[in-house]
Amino acid sequence: MILDFINTREELGQRNRRLVLAEILFKSPIPRAKIAERVGLTPASVSRISRELLDAGLIEEGEEVALKNHRGRRFVGLRMKPSGCYVAGFALNAFRQDIVVADLTNTPLACHKIHFTDLSVPETVLAESAEQLNALIEETGIDRERLISCGIAVTGAVDPVACVLRSAPTLGWKDVEVGDIFRKRLGLPVFMENIPNAKNLAAHGFGPTKDVSNVVLINASLGIGCSLLVDGRLVRGHEFNTGLLENLLIPQEDSSALCHLDEAAGGYAVIEYLRSNGKTVESSPSSALIKIIEQAAHNEDTAVKALRRAGRALAFAISAANAFLNPETLLLSGPLVESPTYCNSVRERLTELVDEQFVQDKLCVIPMSSHDAAQSLAIYQALVKGRVGSVIPTSQLEV
Repeated sequence: MILDFINTREELGQRNRRLVLAEILFKSPIPRAKIAERVGLTPASVSRISRELLDAGLIEEGEEVALKNHRGRRFVGLRMKPSGCYVAGFALNAFRQDIVVADLTNTPLACHKIHFTDLSVPETVLAESAEQLNALIEETGIDRERLISCGIAVTGAVDPVACVLRSAPTLGWKDVEVGDIFRKRLGLPVFMENIPNAKNLAAHGFGPTKDVSNVVLINASLGIGCSLLVDGRLVRGHEFNTGLLENLLIPQEDSSALCHLDEAAGGYAVIEYLRSNGKTVESSPSSALIKIIEQAAHNEDTAVKALRRAGRALAFAISAANAFLNPETLLLSGPLVESPTYCNSVRERLTELVDEQFVQDKLCVIPMSSHDAAQSLAIYQALVKGRVGSVIPTSQLEV
């Protein structure tokens, strides 16, 4: 019974430290009094925990902050200390592969694009990526003892508990133990999500949907992916396939025929349109899509038409998702949002299908990269799992 009580107190102490750290990370600069008010702890408890975090070098005191209902009085705000902790990240899809090292303020210290000409052997790709990430960590010169986790954002159906990629049709991968490969080579806890889910969590923790609990995120890349945040929780579905929209049938705008969403709204559809109109495109799909976006920016007619058609097709899927799920916010991200032509076409068609108010109030375009999402995932989950507290010496902790 005594042991059970001690364990409960330890777990409570860890939980309270996570709550305080999360408030400082997501709401900084924030004074101790505001933290106590938001998380339901006593001011004395927050002061004690803040002192632990200050002594451990995880946080620092910043500028003074005024609080409502405290007229004339200002309080010292707390914020994350950039050198307090670090995370690593890896992002992989058919479009590109990236590695990143960031601090706990979610600021990248180093980022590198990896280029693989052949993605057919997943174990080789992942092992090489992990080794290059190890090298990037060494190049930054950070204190490895303060490197707390690695976030992985990958295309396909992801089992986040086992850190296994169950299926990735665009890569041709199935049942790949991604997390195990990275854990063995980095010696770090690994957190893994598919790219849309990682972006949705990043936006919820650090971006435009901090205070929003029901969000649909559409990721427009070579293929189209989706993530659902319902009542503050990600929906994963049967075999982790929620959000894999490539086979969703939508009507073609210029005929009564139905086609798959990826064939109408994604980057592959854009590339195919140019090919079918006699244009030469690069063999690499990612390079071809980047080139087409550049051509459209210079008003090349076929490129503009391809991106407009794709954007209008995506708008149909968005309007259906809105009607079915009625989210508070609908986020649009991915490489295709780098094209104003594509984004404007989505907005124009949604105005026709729904109304202008919907576009103004609900639709939000976020140019977030996959490696941004991976590093954010590492921080977000490290807080949830309590990994950040591991850098505090045991002698400093009170239970």
